[in-house]
Amino acid sequence: MSLPTNSLMNPRMSLITDSPLTTDADGFSNSPDVKLLYQTALASSAEHVAMYQAKAHPLLLELKRKVATLHLQQSFKPDIDELHHIGLNTAPLQSSYDLILLIPSKDKIQTLGWMADAFLHLNEQGKLLVACENQYGAKSYENALKKLAGHAYGFSKAKCRCFSAKRSQTFDSQLQREWLAKAKPQVVDSHGLWAQPGLFSWKSADVGSLLLLEHLPKLQGKGMDLCAGYGLLSAEILNTANQITHLHVVEADADGLICAQKNLACFSLPIDYHHLDAIEEKLPKHLDWVVCNPPFHRGQARDVSIGQRIVERACDSLVVGGVVYIVANRQLPYENILKAKLAAVEVIAADLGFKIIRGIK
Repeated sequence: MSLPTNSLMNPRMSLITDSPLTTDADGFSNSPDVKLLYQTALASSAEHVAMYQAKAHPLLLELKRKVATLHLQQSFKPDIDELHHIGLNTAPLQSSYDLILLIPSKDKIQTLGWMADAFLHLNEQGKLLVACENQYGAKSYENALKKLAGHAYGFSKAKCRCFSAKRSQTFDSQLQREWLAKAKPQVVDSHGLWAQPGLFSWKSADVGSLLLLEHLPKLQGKGMDLCAGYGLLSAEILNTANQITHLHVVEADADGLICAQKNLACFSLPIDYHHLDAIEEKLPKHLDWVVCNPPFHRGQARDVSIGQRIVERACDSLVVGGVVYIVANRQLPYENILKAKLAAVEVIAADLGFKIIRGIK
């Protein structure tokens, strides 16, 4: 299960962009497209409603009280917890709905897959309703929905676009099948692992992770891959180290964890998979090592504090003498947090805009 050598040839660099935070102090989404979507849904006459990747918001509670059925799908654990906090549960979509709500993700292939899937769950007169900020490709997604459904109707408000479509005689079933197939979990040629659109660096192994793998020793004992994604680091670590006795794989995205389970199924040692929020929930303890490529975005928004808190909690999972390896963009400020928690901290490599930090407790 080693990574093909060609995965080093065309790596996809991660980019830092500045965007406003996507949640307020109460944990509610403050993105204008989310508010517009819920306002538009409340103005409809739909009785049976569903939503992909639902976001907590007071207007969603109003919608819950108004409709007969509200089914919310969500795979990202922090968002699941925020929905639970306001009394809303999540579950896979069923059928058939009068109205399905959608906010595009950062990944276009994933979003087109949701659009295609929505029409499998709508009733005969059911409608897909999408809202998107203009800066994130609203017009492109509206054109895509027109191409799929044969039509789409929309309006602009608050620097967003809200648009909808019903199934009609001009619905393109062949395009629907194509979008569904492209969005499914798949073995990706560039790295030879299961991944799917929407997961971090799913098309090719990211530069930072590859740099980390170059500088890891052969690890031993009990360890954790924190923010594991589809299991890229775990797969290579287990492929090269035979003295690991137990592995914990921690990931906030359920889709990533499912792919990681597929990628690590061939290894015989005990592996525990944890779908949890690494900032808020209990992590495995008493570990000999931790590897981590911490995120610094949530949705479209950049938030360095996410990675800082995860790095801090990674240190708390170690036994005395345990070691943590962090990969990060060079400018991200993790060293001071590590120095406050650990006995020794060192940048052991810096290249291609990334740094590898080793810390010993």
